[in-house]
Amino acid sequence: MYPKILITSFKIPTEKMGEQYKLEGVEFSLVTQDYSEALSMAGALPMIMPYIESRSEDEQYIREFLDEVDGVVLPGGSDIDPALYNSYPQKYLGNISPERDRWELKILQMAMEMKKPILGICRGFQLLNILYGGTLKVDVCGNNDESKIPHMALMVPKYYKTHKLEIKENTRLARVFAGDEVAVNSYHHQAVDEVGEGLKVSAVAPDGFVEGIEDPNYPYLVGVQWHPEMMAAKDPIQLKLFKDFVDFVNQTRKENNK
Repeated sequence: MYPKILITSFKIPTEKMGEQYKLEGVEFSLVTQDYSEALSMAGALPMIMPYIESRSEDEQYIREFLDEVDGVVLPGGSDIDPALYNSYPQKYLGNISPERDRWELKILQMAMEMKKPILGICRGFQLLNILYGGTLKVDVCGNNDESKIPHMALMVPKYYKTHKLEIKENTRLARVFAGDEVAVNSYHHQAVDEVGEGLKVSAVAPDGFVEGIEDPNYPYLVGVQWHPEMMAAKDPIQLKLFKDFVDFVNQTRKENNK
């Protein structure tokens, strides 16, 4: 049997998409296809969890979803409510969804209680840092003198290698990439500022911004700032991350079924 990996989705209100498709009043549960494709290529069965407002804080509902899966992927998306890291709305803050933030944090907390393997990507990476008490830079693009790297490189294809990474030694990412030169895309305008307590930095961009974190004391908890799922079909190096995640999930299943 394929290992089942939960991917959280997010709700798009009618004014964002419904009217575009002449479906006024219709809302969408959305997650980009690349996550499912990358997980499938790595040997997993993706399972998308919709955001349902009336169930968003229902622990039994969330637990029953988690009982059916072997791991969790937190995908990218909108900015995170700055109140969650003791900040406030500032210039260049994008759209936020406090409801989604609370829902995904609840999923994270419950998944960790169950020792589920977790992979956070972009927004998911930032949310992991916040869960551990870390903070974010509200914007590193619109009014930033810290870097010349275009971290929100919307002008190039999704698989374009915008910048290289420095992979830190003695980390999970160092084992995953095993000496490979890793270059990544970049589609974020927020970034990790203070790293959460208990997390280890596993990758940094040339300008010093954190691009990878992990919890060395948790069975498998890895977060990355870039979008490996957008690159996996064209770059075997990026697919390695998903294979590592799925291989760990498979190994855990075997051990639990002994």
